[in-house]
Amino acid sequence: MKVVIIGGGIAGLTAGILLKNKKWEVVINEKADGIFIRGHAFLMNADGLPILNELSDSLSIGLNKKKINIFSLKRPSGNELIKIKLDSWYCIKRIDLISFLNEHFPKECLKLGREFSHFIYENNKAIAAVFKNGEVEYGDIFIGADGSNSAVRKNIFGETDYSPIEVKEIVGISKKQILAIDELTIFHKIQHEEKGLSFGYIPTFNDESVWFMQYDAKLVEKNQADTTDLKSFCYKTLENFPKEVKEVLDANNFENTYIWNTRDFDLLPTFNSNNVVLIGDAAHLALPFTSAGTTNAILDAKCLVASLDESQDYHVAFKNYYDRRSESIEEHIELGREVKKLFLYPQNFSERDFLLPLVSETKNNKQLINKPLKVLYFTDPICSTCWLIQPILRKLKLEYDDYLDVDYKMGGLLPSWKDYNSGLIKEPTDAAKHWEDMSTLYKTPFDGDVWIEDPLDSSYPPSIAFKAAQLQSKDKAVLFLRRIKEMVFLEKKNITKMQFIANAALSCGLDSAVLLKDIQTKAIDLFKEDLELAQAYEITSFPTLLFSNDLDKKITLKGIQSYEKFEEIIKAFIPGVVKKKIEIDPLSLFKLYNIMTEHEVCFFYDIDAEKAQKLLRALYKQGEIERAESKNGFFWKHTPSQ
Repeated sequence: MKVVIIGGGIAGLTAGILLKNKKWEVVINEKADGIFIRGHAFLMNADGLPILNELSDSLSIGLNKKKINIFSLKRPSGNELIKIKLDSWYCIKRIDLISFLNEHFPKECLKLGREFSHFIYENNKAIAAVFKNGEVEYGDIFIGADGSNSAVRKNIFGETDYSPIEVKEIVGISKKQILAIDELTIFHKIQHEEKGLSFGYIPTFNDESVWFMQYDAKLVEKNQADTTDLKSFCYKTLENFPKEVKEVLDANNFENTYIWNTRDFDLLPTFNSNNVVLIGDAAHLALPFTSAGTTNAILDAKCLVASLDESQDYHVAFKNYYDRRSESIEEHIELGREVKKLFLYPQNFSERDFLLPLVSETKNNKQLINKPLKVLYFTDPICSTCWLIQPILRKLKLEYDDYLDVDYKMGGLLPSWKDYNSGLIKEPTDAAKHWEDMSTLYKTPFDGDVWIEDPLDSSYPPSIAFKAAQLQSKDKAVLFLRRIKEMVFLEKKNITKMQFIANAALSCGLDSAVLLKDIQTKAIDLFKEDLELAQAYEITSFPTLLFSNDLDKKITLKGIQSYEKFEEIIKAFIPGVVKKKIEIDPLSLFKLYNIMTEHEVCFFYDIDAEKAQKLLRALYKQGEIERAESKNGFFWKHTPSQ
């Protein structure tokens, strides 16, 4: 069968290459006389990159991309509202991707200068596409990939009911080099606190930055089309923004800067009419707040080609394509509209209302489950015994997560050294010796030198930080607690300091800007509630775990206990409990937990130190993990591929 693609942009070229790889006969028709390069750069999530890697063995090597690690949203005053880690987001220049896709599609199958006019039909089925230059291309299946103003969509469905243009976006490429901070590349966005006005800039691969100015269309009385007017309009509108905004504009060529009139339309009831099907912006259009357009175009192409490959009946293939893509597309459309409200009326919302203006195809479909066994876990970030039971808690989650609902509570181990007197530990040097002794006794890395070099004066600040993390996500808060424990026990970091707390929050996917604000307000009261609860239960040592069920049965477990003891309690509550067998491979385990000690690897797989070391050395040689040395042992870090 012959496929005729109308539109030689990212969607059309990706579909064409994928079809060619499946041995389909394909012709791509592009209205431009050369490579279409309008659009400076875009953000792409890793959802789209694996598909690009399928197109050619050399694509992953040749495509220039800049990894973006952090999203930061500030006010013009400098007040940071959001600072959060981005997982697998990249900035790619449009011309780089278009050029590379062109290199991987046969030149003889790409017809330039063909602007679509209409279809020739026979028995209600399109048999040929007619172009305004008079040329005709016959085929069996026709793919409309001709963008947001799609002539193919208009031809098969009539006029599109676009949303009103409420937000405009000016986009340019600046020669100002944006330096990374601590090897982190930041997507900066500055948004006005009272009106719909923002400025953002993102580093590209070759020491430039793509920038954009989004503004409420009501802020201007006429369309700023002239480049001279456009330049003065940008400077005047952004005159009260930080100096780095002016620096970006100073290094910009306004002759290559343009205005987008942003709009969208409701999800179509179908993406096809008989044998004509739409992909990319031709099929659906979300507001640019989501940064979803390019990734969605690539995902559409992949899904459509996979559906055609699965079914010889294109009616079935097109239905499957729509069913697989429509739900996430509708979510993107709605997200774009929600972010637009936040943008246009910022004074009506707090920082907690702001939505991250980036979307990923990957969804968390985890449903809330009413787990039968409740566990109140009283702990403290600097509790040495709580550090020792970390492997137990991690293994319990792997084997018994379906049954255990663990609620973490802070116990307040060290209010201050003035108010602390526990056995032999009366001052920081005592804590240093205690940690060294524990490390030797339990063959677990501790570094007590933190109590000599930069001693913590209280465990309250990191405890309050944990309560702030819980306000954002209970699951991420647990990761955060583990991370600050790693910092203090393995890396000798004083986790009462906000710089370490902020870094830990970012590494766990938390919004560090919001967390630092919550530490000063809401989290303090939540920490006090935990202390009052600990007092009510007469908790005097850590860790203490209170097991209970809906039948008011209760069991308390304190201190260091064997894994078998935990299992014994679980079976006492749930006689028919069935634990999951740990079949997770070591690399996946590192991807799940990121940092592990040798002791934890031994414990998870029930192997001796020699076998654990062999396993770890193999991953190390493969470049999957890095080895870091603590004073009393090694620990291992997963190194994600870039």
